[in-house]
This record gives sequence, C-alpha cells and structure tokens, in this order.
Amino acid sequence: MKKIFLLAFAGMALVACNDSSPSINEDTRDNSTVNETPPPAADPVYVPGEGDVTYRDNKLHVMRNGAWVETNEDVKLDNGVTITKSGKVMKEGKDMQLEEGVVINREGNFFDEAGQKIENAWDASKEGVKKAGDEIERGADKAGDKLDGDHHDDENK
Repeated sequence: MKKIFLLAFAGMALVACNDSSPSINEDTRDNSTVNETPPPAADPVYVPGEGDVTYRDNKLHVMRNGAWVETNEDVKLDNGVTITKSGKVMKEGKDMQLEEGVVINREGNFFDEAGQKIENAWDASKEGVKKAGDEIERGADKAGDKLDGDHHDDENK
C-alpha cells in the first residue's frame, strides 16, 4: 500500500510540474501591441554647409570653412539662382527679398532659422509681400481719412 501511495504521489508531482496552464503573471500580462508601426521620423534639421548663403544684419554671408563670412559680391548657386549682396534672390525672371536668417543651400533649397526646409519659399515670399502691401494700403487709407477730417475741420473755423 505504501508503494501505491508513493507512485500516486510521484505521478501527481510530475503532472503538477508539467502543468501548462498560465501562471498569474501570464494571465495579467497585456499581449496586445499598442503601436505596430513606428511614428514617422521628424524632418532632419539642416545644418549649413560650405557655400551656403544667408542674409543677416542687412548683409549677405557665405559659409566658408565652417563659419559665416560677409561677402560684397553677388552669389550664383548651382541651380542658377542669383543672390545679390542686398539679399535679393533672383530665379528665372522672378525675384524676392531674402528674409533675415533664412539659409539657401548650393542647390537652391531654402531653410528657416531652425533648419527646417521651406517647401514653397517663392510662394511664401509672394504671400508675405502681398500682406505687407495690404497693410501699407490700409495704413495709407487711415492716414488719408484722418487728413480729410482735419481738412474739413479747418474749413469750418
């Protein structure tokens, strides 16, 4: 009888060790995937290189040997864009004023001060000029209205 109990106990011990039911940790573990695709990579920040151009403090600068060097000459880029020493950018008969701190690389790509690419630099500059023109026109209208009011006041005296 002792042998039967011993064999039964040994058999139950073997079955218990080979139990394939999940443990407490496995039951509570979340096996779902939160995000299977990685988030899109941020656009890399552009670092100015040799021959790049920027306009700062009303002066044209060119990157030479890792430093911005003021230039007194117009700069012609690889894609035919010309930048005058006054910061005027000319391309295929179109021109625009280079904004403070904007960098143009040798291929003619525009980058803001933070190093982010400006996709539509030519269109963006046209929009900026249009807005500035609209503001000037509004200011002139207000000044004209004020002058007309003062003129009528003088006549009534």
